[in-house]
Order: sequence, then structure tokens, then C-alpha cells
Amino acid sequence: MTRRTAAGLAVAGLLLAGLLATEPALAQCAMCKATVTQSPEGRAMAEKLNHAILVMFFAPYLVFGTIAAVVFRARLALFLARVLRFLFLPR
Repeated sequence: MTRRTAAGLAVAGLLLAGLLATEPALAQCAMCKATVTQSPEGRAMAEKLNHAILVMFFAPYLVFGTIAAVVFRARLALFLARVLRFLFLPR
């Protein structure tokens, strides 16, 4: 395993551990919380609802962040190829 892969896995592991070990977040709006806590069934599923809200919150950031990373990596590779070609090709 390369050093870069190990670092990526370490960061991913830390992020996963941080997401799993956090205190319960109150991600519900006031209206959702009032509706859910009125019934015993709602109180039982309130924690799952909080997790679902947090997942829906972070999903777009993960998708767009991945797309931005792929685009940036491709642009950076093209830029470096041009610079290296300019510097090292005989004129």
C-alpha cells in the first residue's frame, strides 16, 4: 500500500469514526420535532429521523465535492503536462 493510499484510508476512517461517535444531533425543525414527539411511535423513531436528516444534508456535499475533485484533478494534470512539455521539450 502506498503512502498516499494509507493516508486516504486514515482520513476516511477518521471521518467515519467521527460520524458514528457523535452525540445525537437535533437535526429536526421545530415542527417536525413537535409532530414526532407527540406519539410513542414517533418518539421511538425520532433518532432514526435525525440520522436520515443528517444523511440527506451531507449527500449533496459529497456528490459535488467528488465531482469537483475529479474535475480539478483532470485540469491540474493537463496544466502540469503543458508546463512540463514547455520546460523540457527542445525548441
